[in-house]
Amino acid sequence: MTRLGWLVPRTLGGRVVLVLLVGLLTFHVGSLWLHQAGTEALLGTTWESGLAERLVSAKRAVAALPLAERDGTAHALSSASLDLHWTAEPAVNLVEEASSRIEALRARLGELVPASDLAGLRLGYAGQGAMQADPARHLLLGALPLADGSWLNFSATLLRSGSPEHATLLSTTAMGVGILILALFVVRLIGRPLRALSEAADRIGGAGPQAPIPDEGPREVRQAAQAFNRMQGRIDRLIADRTQALAAVSHDLRTPIARLRLRAGFLDDAEAAQAIDADLDEMEAMVSATLAYLRGDAETEERRPADVVAMVETLCDAATDAGAAATYAGPPQARLTCRPVTLKRALANLIDNAAKYGGGAQVELEDRSDRLILQVQDHGPGIPEAELEAVFEPFRRLEESRNRGTGGSGLGLTIARQAIEQHGGTLQLSNRPGGGLLAAVVLPKPRH
Repeated sequence: MTRLGWLVPRTLGGRVVLVLLVGLLTFHVGSLWLHQAGTEALLGTTWESGLAERLVSAKRAVAALPLAERDGTAHALSSASLDLHWTAEPAVNLVEEASSRIEALRARLGELVPASDLAGLRLGYAGQGAMQADPARHLLLGALPLADGSWLNFSATLLRSGSPEHATLLSTTAMGVGILILALFVVRLIGRPLRALSEAADRIGGAGPQAPIPDEGPREVRQAAQAFNRMQGRIDRLIADRTQALAAVSHDLRTPIARLRLRAGFLDDAEAAQAIDADLDEMEAMVSATLAYLRGDAETEERRPADVVAMVETLCDAATDAGAAATYAGPPQARLTCRPVTLKRALANLIDNAAKYGGGAQVELEDRSDRLILQVQDHGPGIPEAELEAVFEPFRRLEESRNRGTGGSGLGLTIARQAIEQHGGTLQLSNRPGGGLLAAVVLPKPRH
């Protein structure tokens, strides 16, 4: 934390209040400044109107008098903000400044009074011509010709001009935009730690160990992160303990299964011995399948390039050797960076299901630039539409086709979908129009 870190509140609520307070104070000061600019603009407009009217009135009054009385009358009409005097020749020999401000002022004065009353008006700033003045006073110097060729000379304190309507609109707009920006910042400040928690929650149950959430930020966020990390640790330990317990059970069960298998061999009743062997095979398959399912996300196999076609052809040959009809159609090679053992286990479950419950497996593969599309078809009875998603639930078996007589454990499709989703892919089941089941697998190719 920086040396000024003690100024930052430790709670999320305190930080939100601090941000709002600083922001509102900043925008309030800015609004006051813009309001002051608007007030000056309004005063400038009033000053222009007064200057134009006084010049026209003074011109008319002085022009109506004899020459001897004109200068005295001009001085009498002067004030602290407007100094007037009359001369036969212009006392202010101005080289008129062709600036936008002078031109705007001339145009403005012409709008406030009849243009003919200010015809020939000369304008400039103090420091030009014969009438010298202190530039710090911001004086406007001018000379207005009379009908007989004489001149009414004047100097006036220069005020800033502008549009008060535009200044007010600017002030309101700045305040609204400022509050909007401040609100967006506050929402982002509050939402950032919540988004981190949400993303971490989504990662729970994913492949591999999960990194803990950083323990930083306001007190409430730190407490939530600490509680979340403790929860994630408990979940990881629970999964590890469960997997370890099942592995131990699987290992311990193999010894009595082997003993039972050995004793069954000494039975005189061959039919009974064969039945016992079948039950022991089913028991061993169930234990192995359950362990493979529970091991799921704890899979430590590294990704490496592999030929998916070689996997499929090997599995089809194995199914054919076992007496089932299994064929492959597709390209001779399709390489994919994957976990080969995990992916092969998933494809084996799909092909075995099709061969065992659907009377044979027809595997088709399409190799596209960004993904592999693999379809496993059979000619069996299919699955009721209402059960197409339910069969992916662990230990879910259908009465008509998935029964213990076939040796199924209810985990084949669950393990297959789990393994495919670990590769970022999808597995969907659908009934074929002509009969049978279609398992569609989409495996995206990693971008390099």
